[in-house]
Amino acid sequence: MSLYQKGLLAFALVILIAVATVALLVGFRTTGEFRQYALLYSGATQNLAAALADYFILTGSWEGVQAQLPELAPGGAARGAQGRGRSDRDAGAGAPSWDFLVTDAQGNVVGYLGDSPAGALSDADLALALPIVIQGEVVGYLLPDQTAVHTVELGTAERKFLEEVWAGLGIGAGVAFLAAILVGGVLVRGIVRPVRRLTTAAEAIATGQLGTRAAFRGRDEVAQLGRAFNSMAESLERAKEARQAQTADIAHELRNPLAVLQGTLEALADGIYEPTPENVEPAVAQVQTLNRLVEDLRVLALADAGELHLERAPLDLRALLERVGRAHYAALEEHRITFIIDLPNGLPLVAADADRLAQVLTNLLSNAARYVPAGGTVRLGAVSQDGGVLVRVSDNGVGAPPDQLPYLFERFWRGERSRSRATGGSGLGLAIARRIIEGHGGRIWAEPTPGGGLTLLFWLPETR
Repeated sequence: MSLYQKGLLAFALVILIAVATVALLVGFRTTGEFRQYALLYSGATQNLAAALADYFILTGSWEGVQAQLPELAPGGAARGAQGRGRSDRDAGAGAPSWDFLVTDAQGNVVGYLGDSPAGALSDADLALALPIVIQGEVVGYLLPDQTAVHTVELGTAERKFLEEVWAGLGIGAGVAFLAAILVGGVLVRGIVRPVRRLTTAAEAIATGQLGTRAAFRGRDEVAQLGRAFNSMAESLERAKEARQAQTADIAHELRNPLAVLQGTLEALADGIYEPTPENVEPAVAQVQTLNRLVEDLRVLALADAGELHLERAPLDLRALLERVGRAHYAALEEHRITFIIDLPNGLPLVAADADRLAQVLTNLLSNAARYVPAGGTVRLGAVSQDGGVLVRVSDNGVGAPPDQLPYLFERFWRGERSRSRATGGSGLGLAIARRIIEGHGGRIWAEPTPGGGLTLLFWLPETR
């Protein structure tokens, strides 16, 4: 059974139950009310009410009415002599075969045939009684036994009226059911149609067509599901493109060192080069480059899998920054770059992995060294800010266009299309820095340096 058939069947069952319930309730309520009306305004009840009114006119009150009830009720003397429960045939023509109560205008019982009542009648009981009216004034009430409602004899006209009521309810219920089924079919189809589009799109994506999207309109839950599906499809497409680009990038990164390594080894094997330290050193350098690349890829893979382990402990970030910064003095001076460290006292402690943060700082300083020309300046600073520590590595080098700043922390991004290792490194340093900082609950970003250059910043929360 399809989803459309299941939805329509469920809708039909609900509507059938609802329509049948309403029709039965209305029918039985109408029948009961009509029988109540027939009981109050039948000939026997009207005759008894008229006799009671005559009694009140004659005596001026209800005093003594209890003793007169058997005689006031048509056929009542025979009923009073033989007891309750006699039929109309035994009591006389037109005599009521049911018990009843008589009350004054305030609802106090003044007479009865049947069980002895207790106290005055409630407003709900009086609503079911027949008022006894003399010259437009209610002087009392006649309340037949309510069990008689179910046994009251109806005439031909009354029975025909009830039959027409039930027939009308049946026709109305049938029309309402069919109309509801038609509306329900349209509604269910409106729900199923986008689900089918979603299924078609999912099947297309399962076959590798990641550019497939499902069309949705509106703001209901199905439309929200469709938009979430399209967002997932876009993520899958971007992930595929990223994997393809990453594979090409890795191949590019491996090609140069492997080519140098192969050429060096072939020259040594052919006897072109003597196996001296000077001739072997380029091959060793390329092996070291490959090792660094593999290690960077391993760190990123761990971070992507959420398994990058951090040994977090309260850390004096100022001491770490100064230690790592001094370790880079020689490398920066070799490039004739001025290196300035400006670290204030009293920085708050941060909960961090010292080795991983040292790796982040190394990547940031190495990035600055690659892009700052000789004679440039690199500054390392930190301040307490927003409940944490803000670290800043700024330079006055070539900088980066504003539209490229959001991409600096993506893997293998260098900005220039040549992707030269002479200026770009492996292209993974800033990507690793971002994953490590985010793993510490911080954030990292890039800003242009006032006057030219690039500033790399990261923020870490202080220890609570």
